[in-house]
Amino acid sequence: MRIGNISLAHGLTLAPMEEHTSLPFRLICKQQGASLVCSERIDAKDVAERDKRAIKLLSTTSAERPAVGQISGNDAVQIGEAARVIEELGFSMVDLNFECPIRRLVGRGEGGALMGQPQRIAELVAAAQQAVSIPVTVKLRTGPKAGADTAVETAQRVEQAGGAAIVLHARSVEQAYLGGPDWQHVTRVKEAVSIPVLGSGGVRTPQDAISFLESSGADGVAIGRGCLGNPWIFQQARTLLFGSREIVEPSPAERGKVLLALVEHEFEFYSAHLAQKRLARTACYFAKFLPDFAEFKKEIHAIKNLAQFRTLVREWFRPVAR
Repeated sequence: MRIGNISLAHGLTLAPMEEHTSLPFRLICKQQGASLVCSERIDAKDVAERDKRAIKLLSTTSAERPAVGQISGNDAVQIGEAARVIEELGFSMVDLNFECPIRRLVGRGEGGALMGQPQRIAELVAAAQQAVSIPVTVKLRTGPKAGADTAVETAQRVEQAGGAAIVLHARSVEQAYLGGPDWQHVTRVKEAVSIPVLGSGGVRTPQDAISFLESSGADGVAIGRGCLGNPWIFQQARTLLFGSREIVEPSPAERGKVLLALVEHEFEFYSAHLAQKRLARTACYFAKFLPDFAEFKKEIHAIKNLAQFRTLVREWFRPVAR
């Protein structure tokens, strides 16, 4: 698959997730087989103004490329300037988020609020496309609410405005993350445009990813919550995609090794204080397979520093399960 001038080995990609798809996590997903990774959503205004926190969250390295920097906003000037910053930072593409259902974002007319305004989305895509030489992609929903499906019209306008690819979350903005996605929406968008179309929503297992690709006809799938604590989903789905019927589950020791690498990088990337605050949630995603998960949850909340965490990982993620 090609998005603009960028070639991808396959269509199994990492979806953007706020507070999750940081540089440390993206590198893990890249190592585990994701063909394309995406930053978490950052406000275009903050990026355009080169806010220190925003630039930190858009940290990138050559090891993760091709990689996408994602922004949201509703001001064309800010969108254009933020897109330029993303290109300057070294990202391979810039993605515009028009799907986020978070209330504070919708309340200020951004993210999913724009799914009722296809022409406005096209104008913002054009502003970004004119500002950069890298591909501009978009993330959409099916529409503002059930029965008000705007994805096909929006996708067509995006293509006309110079957009290079579309990722469609197969739920409405109003639906947020509740209920099952309707992948037929992805099929309809795919049939309506000639640029690549990827889908997301409801992919929790490698088999889900392959079923989605087969049933929707999409060019790719952006995997979100299904990879939290399970970055192996990318290589497992890739194995199925290329014809094998067998997938290999990581051993407890392998899970512990990758978890520890992620957490150690987070302690380097964030301040120790912030990394500590993130620690329990990150660790519990990886530990959810443990037979004594409830006990693990108690112990992880008592951890006070990285040294204690290393000891906990050695104890719980042994080659032979407890």
